Amino acid sequence: MDKTLKFISFILWIIRSFLSIWIHLGFRIIYGNQKSKLPPIKNQLLLQPATVIAKRIRERQVTSYEVIRAYIDRIKEIQPFVNVYVDERFEQALNEAREIDRILDSDISLPEQWSEERAPFLGVPFAIKESMQFPGFHNSTGIVSRKDFICKNTAKAVENMLKSGAILLCNTNVSEGCMWFESRNSLYGTTNNPYDLSRIVGGSSGGAGCIVSAAGVPFAVGSDIGGSIRLPSFMNGIFGHKTTPDIVPNEGQYPPHKDYHQKYLLATGPMCRFADDLQPMLKALAGEENIERLLNFNSSVDLSKLRYFYIDEMDAYFVNKVDHDQKQAHRQVVRYFEDNHNVHVTRLRLNRFRYAVSLWASMMVDGQLSSRDFSLTLFNSTSYIKGYHELLRKFLFRSTHTLPAIGLVILEALPNKYNKRFHKLAHKFYDEIQVLLGNDGILFLPTFPQSAPLHGWPLIMNTFDYIYCGIINALGLPSTQCPLGLDRQQLPLGIQCIAGRGHDQLTLAVAREIERARGGWVPPK
Repeated sequence: MDKTLKFISFILWIIRSFLSIWIHLGFRIIYGNQKSKLPPIKNQLLLQPATVIAKRIRERQVTSYEVIRAYIDRIKEIQPFVNVYVDERFEQALNEAREIDRILDSDISLPEQWSEERAPFLGVPFAIKESMQFPGFHNSTGIVSRKDFICKNTAKAVENMLKSGAILLCNTNVSEGCMWFESRNSLYGTTNNPYDLSRIVGGSSGGAGCIVSAAGVPFAVGSDIGGSIRLPSFMNGIFGHKTTPDIVPNEGQYPPHKDYHQKYLLATGPMCRFADDLQPMLKALAGEENIERLLNFNSSVDLSKLRYFYIDEMDAYFVNKVDHDQKQAHRQVVRYFEDNHNVHVTRLRLNRFRYAVSLWASMMVDGQLSSRDFSLTLFNSTSYIKGYHELLRKFLFRSTHTLPAIGLVILEALPNKYNKRFHKLAHKFYDEIQVLLGNDGILFLPTFPQSAPLHGWPLIMNTFDYIYCGIINALGLPSTQCPLGLDRQQLPLGIQCIAGRGHDQLTLAVAREIERARGGWVPPK
């Protein structure tokens, strides 16, 4: 089997190498030197962490109405450039802000549900993915057969954010069916990267990552089954946390996921510009009934007492190598921890990572020979898409589906006799990595091998590079994507910090330290 995988990987490398020259030339002709032309951020309110804004609202240094108005104006300003949101509730949000201000300014006692402990984000705006339910909003997930579906219920994680006092402004664009890392679909079009409009924002939480980075909201709620929080966070230069599975509720999202997805792969979590917002936001999203299941979540972390590991290349079949700028930034993070915390960061080579794509894929189908789940998803769970027939329709310009979605329908239906074997191997690796990290281990791993690609490029040249994040889903580990500044193209750099299951507070503490060392989010210019 190894020989077959090596041969296929070698053939793909030759094809990619040949195509990259001509495709790069073609993309240069199409996009030229187009860069981001976003209007500059002028209102200083937009440059403050959510926790700071919430404190200022309570202390009446600023009104909730002023905050909401500033963010709505910013969203309207950036929308023509990045195409980021689908549905909005701006007027309702302003009314909710007025009511909060009225009560905070009055002599009456504050309602218990608005106490600082129960509503830490009182009056602060946020956004969600279009795949998450909220009454009156679309919930199509970019699928044409669901274009008229309007929600009547609220996703549990969104409900928890509303209980925290936060005010919902809008939902944001996603990839079709939430299963690709470019946020493009036939209903809402393509979302553009705020650092360079010719580049992707990642997916499937790409709209959420974009609107946070462009200062349209201070934070957003994403979900992640194969990198869908961390990839957009990386490409938009912000923080994104994939939680330990089954901590934040996943109910009320489309497509619905099976029990084994919930147990190992899927996680709903926070996306924000400032590391200090991660922990309180995760606490709000999880709710009191779930957050206590995370070990020592509210305890302080002594970074000098942790064990550190570092992987600079995955060496997986079908996956691209990490580029020079990313490697340099990663090594600077390693040196910083070694020099400032008097620790040794052990460089690892995990042989099982070689099969990362197959391990994640086998977990997605729970070891079955094949699956038609995604095909069913694309037809609103009423029928199945015929992959090859739909591909032909696409070439005849008659299909409403994107090429990545059609490709996944074809791939998932192909019988793979090795799925059962890789499924067992994944579970073995699942146990081994937990032993390695234990209760005090941190693993540094690239989030993606290069900065945000040009639109359309991933389908040909980066097809399997999501696996730098996806393998962590298969292993059920918490992971925080941290921005590391910009590369020579003025595009975001980033790194993942990963801990053992249930030890999310370790990655969040490391993220705060990385922000201090590297400066964190850099506003798009």
